[in-house]
This record gives sequence, structure tokens and C-alpha cells, in this order.
Amino acid sequence: MSLFHNQRQRQIFEAVVRDYIRTGEPVGSRNLADRHALSLSPASIRKVLAELETMGLLSQAHASAGRAPTEQGFKVYVDHILKVDGLAPEARALIDRSLAAREGGEASVFGLLTRLLTELTSHVGLVMAPGRDKLWLKRVYFVRLTKSQILAVLLTENGVVQNRILTPAEDYSQSDLNEVNVYLEELSPPYTLDEIRSGLLSAMGRERSRFEEIFRRVFQLASQAQTAMEEPGGDGGFFIDDEGRGRLLEHPDFNDVEAMRAIFRAFENKRRLIELLNEVTGGDRVRVVFGPSGAGADGLALVASPYSGGPHGSGALGVLGPRRLNYSEIVPVVDYAARVVGSLFSK
Repeated sequence: MSLFHNQRQRQIFEAVVRDYIRTGEPVGSRNLADRHALSLSPASIRKVLAELETMGLLSQAHASAGRAPTEQGFKVYVDHILKVDGLAPEARALIDRSLAAREGGEASVFGLLTRLLTELTSHVGLVMAPGRDKLWLKRVYFVRLTKSQILAVLLTENGVVQNRILTPAEDYSQSDLNEVNVYLEELSPPYTLDEIRSGLLSAMGRERSRFEEIFRRVFQLASQAQTAMEEPGGDGGFFIDDEGRGRLLEHPDFNDVEAMRAIFRAFENKRRLIELLNEVTGGDRVRVVFGPSGAGADGLALVASPYSGGPHGSGALGVLGPRRLNYSEIVPVVDYAARVVGSLFSK
């Protein structure tokens, strides 16, 4: 069943959204009549705008103001009306050329990707490494800092070093930790912290009397390291372009103090950004996810796509910006970048 009661509603709704994306200003009936060949009087257009507002697709700040799309309205536009342009040959060539000339490991590829996405869209490039929910590690090492603090150093398979401060219930000497480190050195990477814990449970059953104490230490520290990686600061495998952050803060949609504060909160809450990327990893196409809420009058939108990470599952990449993004231009950039990166991991 159609979302709209008639073609007139759909036509006027599309015109409002396109004008709002272009100008950032609420759209009035007279502007619609002047800019679009609607064959309707301003009075007839106002009647349709009121119907669209009743449907929850548009909002009006006050009686004399124009209309702007609501969050629901943006979702309807993206899911049912948006027409996507093809990717410009220059953008395609830049992605191909940059990734072909890459140097370093996977971490450098992900950093390069965030910069490319920012450069091509003028918004914030984000990348989540494959298997972010199951972080593959090459090495785990523990260092005693104080009586109540231990530094966990985790080297991921894609070359990212993560440092986490642990606060175990008991005091471990460095000698105790060295025994743990020696045990972990004997494991065959790559592995996950979950695999360390499950392997320890099996080993404790087989050799409990001989190694019970060291197994208990490794299990406790690995469990706490896993918890630390899952906390908001635990951003292993998550990449965001710093230049893009600055560009977003300069966007006119976020030029008041409260909006800027909300943007800063959004970037500080990396877990929420990772959750947004996680929403698309189980799919097979570009999606638009709206949130975090409260970031300015219009909030944020993430255009993201999954990509194949080879044996380690799927990752995701995307572009974060205000809800009035030029979706028809950004969607093909994200889609092509995801396909190229997926092909790199399949080689």
C-alpha cells in the first residue's frame, strides 16, 4: 500500500525534502509554487503540506513558518523516494588509485579509507574493522602499574595497539603477570579474548591440580580485558577521520552552542557510533541510519555499508553528517568504497 494518499502528496513531499536538503531552510508554499512546476495554487499547496504534517512527515515551528522534514519524513524519503546518482568517474579513480598505492597493514588501509570518505563527501568518514564484535588479537601482555592497576596491551591482527587500564580485585606482582604473559605467548595467534577464556576453562578441567593458580590469574585478567574493550573507550578496530570532525562542526546546521555540544557528545560516545555501524554489518547494501538523537535541531545521519572482511567476518564503513545530507551523491561513494575494500580482503 502506498505511503501517500495520492500522487500530489508524494510530489509535494519530495519537493519539500529536496529544497530543505539544498537550503537548510523550512520550505513555504509560495517557494514551492515558484520553484516547481506543480500546477497548484499556494493555497492548494498549503492544504497538502498540512496533510503531510498530520501524517508525521513534516513539521512546522509556528503558524507562519515553512515546513521541514521530520525524522520519520527523512526515513520515508531515503527508503521510498531517493534516486541515487552514479558515482563520478573522478571519485571512482581516486578510490582505486589511493587504495592501490596503499602502504602498511590493515590499520593504514582503514585510516586511508576514513580520509577518502571525508574528502569525497565533505563529511565524517568512519570505518569499523571486520569482526569488531570479535576482536582478533596477535598478542596480549600485562604490566603492573600500581598495587591496584594493571596495563593490558592488546595488539590486534590488523596492527592496532590498544592499551587498557585494569583494576583487579587482588594485587598481582610483575612476577605473577610474567607467568600469565608466558602462557599467552604460547597460544597460536590470531585469537580472541573469548577464545582465551574458553580455552582456559577446558585446560583447567584437564590440568587443574598443576596449573590452577596461573589459569585463575589468566582467566580473571582476560575477562577484565574483555570488559575493558567493550566499554565506551574500547574502540579497537574503529576509525574516524579527525579532519571530518572539524568539517562537521563547521556545518551551518550545527552553528549554535547547544548543537556543537551535542556533536561533541556524539563523538565522545564511540560505542553509539560503533552500534550504528553494527546495524548495517548483517546486510548486503548501503543503509541510512539516523542518530544519535539530540545532536542539533536536525540530528545526525549515517550512510553506511557492510563490506566483506574475508575469514574474519564483515566490517562496515560510512559517512556521518547532518540529516540533510546529499544522499544521492554520498550513497554511491559509500557503496563503491565498500566493494573495493571487500575485494582487497578477498585477495
